[in-house]
Amino acid sequence: MGTKALEQEKAELNALINKGIVFEVTDTVFEVRKRFFGLFKERVAVKAKRQFKIEQPTLGTLDRISAEWIEIAIDEEAMKSEDGMQRARTLVAKHAMRCAKVVALAVLGADYLIAKYVSSSNGIARYDEDTRRLSELTALFARTITPSQLYQLCMAITAVCNLGDFLSSIRLMSADRSAMPSRIEESSEG
Repeated sequence: MGTKALEQEKAELNALINKGIVFEVTDTVFEVRKRFFGLFKERVAVKAKRQFKIEQPTLGTLDRISAEWIEIAIDEEAMKSEDGMQRARTLVAKHAMRCAKVVALAVLGADYLIAKYVSSSNGIARYDEDTRRLSELTALFARTITPSQLYQLCMAITAVCNLGDFLSSIRLMSADRSAMPSRIEESSEG
């Protein structure tokens, strides 16, 4: 791959990261329909599309998503064995809700934390986790996202998480960088 192609790929990735990803799910909602001049109300189930956006996460969101990702472990050798399908079904049972939760965390982003006013904190906010909203979105995504959609969303979440820039930042902060200048005192002692 040439330099120009790499630069174009990087520009496209940066555009994706900055723009975010929008996706839709179809869910059932109930509409209230009035009957007999409004005297009776009937609730009717209707399919409705709901749209969500995944944006580049903050470090806190990246930490919460990564904590869920770390818990997902697949033994590739065991998957190739004769009972691979049984193991695959076991993984579905074990990790389906976790996958829905990862998507929910990515959608919520920084909105997962709700600022609360504390009167004695000199204007500093206290943050509470919005576990109710996280549970609602996790349940929604568990019942509406298909495995093929999950695959596409996971690839998109990984791209938007911008792990490359995060790792580069860690390398810059690391004490044993390869490009770190060596101290004169240390090199003359040895």
